[in-house]
Amino acid sequence: MTTLGNNGFILFCSLFLAGYLVHGATLYEYSATIECHKQPLDPQYGGGLIANPGFDKGIEAWKIDGHVKIEARESGGNKFIVAYNRTTPYSVSQSFHLKKGLYYAFSAWVQLSEGSDTVVAMIYNSAQKTVIIVGSVIAKSGCWSMIKGGLTVDHNAPSVLHFQSNNTKSELRVDSVSLKEFTKYEWQENRLKNIEKVRKRTLRVIVSNKDGKKIGGAKIKIQQRKLQFVIGCATPSSILMSESYQKWFVSRFTTAVFDNEMKWYYVEGLQGHENYSTPDAMLKFFEDHGIAVRGHTVLWGADNIQRWVKDLPPRQLLSESVRRMGSIMSRYAGKLVAWDVVNENLHHPLFEERLGKNASAMFYKIASSLDSKATMFLNEFNTLEHPGDMVSIPSKYVEKLQEIKAFPGNEELVIGIGLQGHFDSHPNIPYVRAVFDLLGETKMPIWLTELNVMPCSNQAYYLEEIMREAFAHPAVKGMMIWIGWKPDRCNEMCLLNYELQNSPSGDVVDKLFAEWKTTNLTGVTDKEGSFEVKVFHGDYEITVYNPNSGANVTKEVQVYDDKSETLHVSISL
Repeated sequence: MTTLGNNGFILFCSLFLAGYLVHGATLYEYSATIECHKQPLDPQYGGGLIANPGFDKGIEAWKIDGHVKIEARESGGNKFIVAYNRTTPYSVSQSFHLKKGLYYAFSAWVQLSEGSDTVVAMIYNSAQKTVIIVGSVIAKSGCWSMIKGGLTVDHNAPSVLHFQSNNTKSELRVDSVSLKEFTKYEWQENRLKNIEKVRKRTLRVIVSNKDGKKIGGAKIKIQQRKLQFVIGCATPSSILMSESYQKWFVSRFTTAVFDNEMKWYYVEGLQGHENYSTPDAMLKFFEDHGIAVRGHTVLWGADNIQRWVKDLPPRQLLSESVRRMGSIMSRYAGKLVAWDVVNENLHHPLFEERLGKNASAMFYKIASSLDSKATMFLNEFNTLEHPGDMVSIPSKYVEKLQEIKAFPGNEELVIGIGLQGHFDSHPNIPYVRAVFDLLGETKMPIWLTELNVMPCSNQAYYLEEIMREAFAHPAVKGMMIWIGWKPDRCNEMCLLNYELQNSPSGDVVDKLFAEWKTTNLTGVTDKEGSFEVKVFHGDYEITVYNPNSGANVTKEVQVYDDKSETLHVSISL
């Protein structure tokens, strides 16, 4: 028998009443590919709302978009549509009706006849007179690339899907187009089902006496001490100033990251004058409390770096950058769980521009040699947050990742996918899930490294939605909330207000901590001496009490995700 407890019962009832446990909902297709295929795969969901998604009926339901000619073709048994003689970026389009309150999952396959270029899928909403970019990919000639994305809309409206490419010299080919609608309940039920699948494991406790005889009727208590999935928080040096803030932080988070205190400009504003006193003190505090730390950041090519770094000629920039790496990484080697090696590399390619195209790849090689225990991250913004930022779309992120791993010595390097997650006031939740799908195909661990939502009336709601998406996706291994407490100002999102009380966003984090924790779970072994229950992955303390003899034993157990169905734990009284 398993006891849910009050919290578990309330959660079950709320989910049931909200419709989250409805049956027969459409299963979301998590499948995606980052490879260029000889032939496209079939349209997901049979095309969903898209008419003639695989072009079995020629160009029926598809229209000319701009100054272009279109026709249906077939190659190797595969049928597709072609836009040619293009004088503008436009190609083909299809019209349909979108509804407020629904979630739309989008996918398509595209190819160019020559060269390579970014192909963008966008939807024009006539009610809002706005264009929503739903996905994009670097398309190539000779093979097919998958676009995966999604959207929501704020008004019911006739809408039009367009495909665009600035490479007007090339034909644009499109196939296997899909746009599938989900109700809010269906979308959330898919999340819940996935959480059960990827964040929990069956734990079976078998109780026996010293002679090996199974003990029925033994009382079991299971208490989670730590969640395996990483939920951490960023903090400035204010963590050293307030005992109340310290208690709040260490009672919740297992991982920390510093706001600016490890950045190059912070510890070496003047060339040759290093001061690590603040990051040293912060690291010691977290070490003393058993909290892991991410290193943010080793190098950064943004405009706000030190003027003396910007003014260095290439040879000196290289030598100073290597010296910087040796300074900070040798100082903290073995003490951190991760490093953001070259921060925001796609948006700020200073080192590639000044030192050559392999500069960052070389720095990752050096970084892995300086600290072999930590995971090296490629930390970037807008890959997840803004599908309209063509600089850091998922396929360009993957391209950079592959470029780094192709550098001699980096082939086996695990490079963490750092998605900052600075969201505006209207996050595109279906697009978030699609990006997780695509980047998950790299088989590298995904973390949300700087998660926040800009101030708006729905800030806490959207924070919760994003955190739930991340927790439910098998490719995501952790998330860092940005930021805990800033005593002087909080321009974006803080979990504590100036009086050190939870903000609405702080309440969301506490709510999810409680929901994703198996605590005070009690039960009784059956006549075979067995008690079985499904729990969240994490570190546990299991206490067994035999009411007949009065004996009791407490055992620490790690219930981690190792792909096996059941963890068997034997306890002898």
